[in-house]
Amino acid sequence: FRDGTYRCAGCDTPLFTSSSKFHSGTGWPSYASALPGVEVEDVNPVQANLLGAEIRCGTCGGHLGDVFNDGFIYVNTPAFVTGKRFCVDGAALIFRPDGGVDSGEEDVYGDLPPKPSGKKDLPDFLSPPKIVPRDG
Repeated sequence: FRDGTYRCAGCDTPLFTSSSKFHSGTGWPSYASALPGVEVEDVNPVQANLLGAEIRCGTCGGHLGDVFNDGFIYVNTPAFVTGKRFCVDGAALIFRPDGGVDSGEEDVYGDLPPKPSGKKDLPDFLSPPKIVPRDG
C-alpha cells in the first residue's frame, strides 16, 4: 500500500492511515485502527461481538461501514494486534498520498483509479442521445 491518509468523501476529515490498511479477503477496504475522526456506534458488548457496530464520520455523520471484533483471525496483519476490523465502503473515502499536491500524485476517489489526463470519448452506448430539434 502507498503511504497516505484515507479521508471522508463528504467533508475531507482524516479517518484512516494507510499503515492500518490490510487485506481481509472480504472485498471491502479493511483497516485495523481508526483516527479520531471516526465515530463508533455505542452498542452492547454482545452486539459488538456478534454483529459489529456502525462507524460514521465524526464530523459530518456520513456512514462509513462497520467495525467488527474479529481482527484476531487475520494473523500477520495489523488487525491481529488491535483485534478490530474496520470494514469500510470504499465510495465513502478519498485517498490522499503523503505529500499531497506537492508530491505530484492525485487524490484517489473511492475505489476508482485516478482519471487519466486528457479527454476520452465515451463508447457509443454510454454517450447521451443526440437531440434533434423539431422544425417550428
